[in-house]
Amino acid sequence: MASSVTFTKDDVVNKAKNIVALTGWESLNARSLAKDLGVSTKPLYRMFKGMDEIKSLVYENIYKFYDEFVTSRIDKDKALITLCVAYVEFAQEHKNLFKTLFLSNNLSWKSIDSVLDEKWNQSAIVNLVNKHGFSFDGAKTLFMHLWLYSNGLATLLATNDMHLDSNDIIKRIVTVYKDIVK
Repeated sequence: MASSVTFTKDDVVNKAKNIVALTGWESLNARSLAKDLGVSTKPLYRMFKGMDEIKSLVYENIYKFYDEFVTSRIDKDKALITLCVAYVEFAQEHKNLFKTLFLSNNLSWKSIDSVLDEKWNQSAIVNLVNKHGFSFDGAKTLFMHLWLYSNGLATLLATNDMHLDSNDIIKRIVTVYKDIVK
């Protein structure tokens, strides 16, 4: 008699996301996932078309988690600064998830300017135009410079054993913002 599967697709995706969070994207495979679920790999392949489908769903789940993390921290009056702070804090608090999203070949961006097309980034640029009087081109330039700084800081925190408190992250990003708009 076949054993019954006691987990759902969502359970598998959440378990897989936890594996990625703990040990990185590269460690996610059918064997590691099955081991964490306490089953052989067969139930996974009955439930999904293969690891590509699982990885795609896990990536979407991580992206959604990032979206919720960032969205919950954006202050509409200071959208660019709070977006950049949230980005850096995500990198520090969720190192392996950050690496999966931004330091892997999973990005769909085709150029550095593709970062401007992301929904959070577009709203920060529009915020600079509408609330702070920047031209659209000026807002895009300011965004790109501050984001590049923030990305460097986030990358350092995600890939090394270092930590900054939230006030230090804010202070650094605000200082760079002020230097750019002088």
